[in-house]
Amino acid sequence: MTPTSSTLTGKTPASDVSASPLTAGANVTDAQNTAHVQRDAEAAKAKVARSALILVLLATCALAMKGLLAKFVYATGMTVDGLLLLRFLIAMPFFWFGVWMFGKNRPGERAMRPADMIWGAAYGGLFFSASLCDFTAVSIIDVTVSRIVLFSFPAIVMILEALHRWRFPPLRQIFCFLITYCGLILVVAPNGVSLVSDHVWQGVFWSFASALTYACYLYFSQRKINVIGSMHFSALINTVAGISMVIYELIVEKPLHLNMSGVLWTAGISIFCTVIPFFLLFEGIRRIGATQASLISLSGPALTFFAAWLFLGETLSPIQLAGFAVVMVGVASLKNKMTLAGFGRLLARPFQGPAA
Repeated sequence: MTPTSSTLTGKTPASDVSASPLTAGANVTDAQNTAHVQRDAEAAKAKVARSALILVLLATCALAMKGLLAKFVYATGMTVDGLLLLRFLIAMPFFWFGVWMFGKNRPGERAMRPADMIWGAAYGGLFFSASLCDFTAVSIIDVTVSRIVLFSFPAIVMILEALHRWRFPPLRQIFCFLITYCGLILVVAPNGVSLVSDHVWQGVFWSFASALTYACYLYFSQRKINVIGSMHFSALINTVAGISMVIYELIVEKPLHLNMSGVLWTAGISIFCTVIPFFLLFEGIRRIGATQASLISLSGPALTFFAAWLFLGETLSPIQLAGFAVVMVGVASLKNKMTLAGFGRLLARPFQGPAA
């Protein structure tokens, strides 16, 4: 093609000049459309985050009520064994119903195999032991104190990880561990260790045993959860725990003292403090991620403390309250590598609208 004179002289043809404003206008329109799509996407993301926050908070509230409702069960005359036996047997079919309804085609979920049953027996046994120790502790000491001791399980997970990997924990984790258990001492023995009654020590022992077995269950079961999915895994370990409870009761032959009021309270624990919170928490984690969900769940002991004060009249002394705050800070620091400012920003994130 022969170049025109305008091209040779460096001038822009008239047709090009007339087309430039149209092209520029189209580019501006495209940019505005892209910005609008981005704002819509951010708004939708914020809406999902807010809904996830609500789901996790509801699950945390329901789980916090478990120990409180157990006190009402014991008040009817039912024993720990009666409560646990009914709780597992009532919850079991609901978990499998959830797997049938939601877990078959869900990403990360697969049908179980014979090898899964073997591992499920081990993890279900740990879960059963943790539940037995937990409800035994609640039958002996105040709900608030037992929850705070149980809440120390992340510190035990830290020790398990260090032993499993044959490495010394980072200094930050050791410092957080010491803070957590200094707070526990303030909660358990506000007036000095020598003044703590044997009755309280017995309850603390069972609560710490629950924290230990629960930490083992959480730490060693993570790989299997990733393999078969959390819904199948939860149904499996609850089934194994229920079978373990039946075998345990046949061996020890402890009285159950079943009665209608106790059965109704136990049904409430099984459905509203076990099954439903699991599905709410699972959906919340799917939407918001495990990190932020774990931060929100830190409010569990505080919710238990408030409910125990409101319905059972349980109170903590000023020293115990200080210990409670120390435990919360220590556990929060163990579970998340962040500053308090970062903690606040993360909790506030679901409430933040789309960027301007």
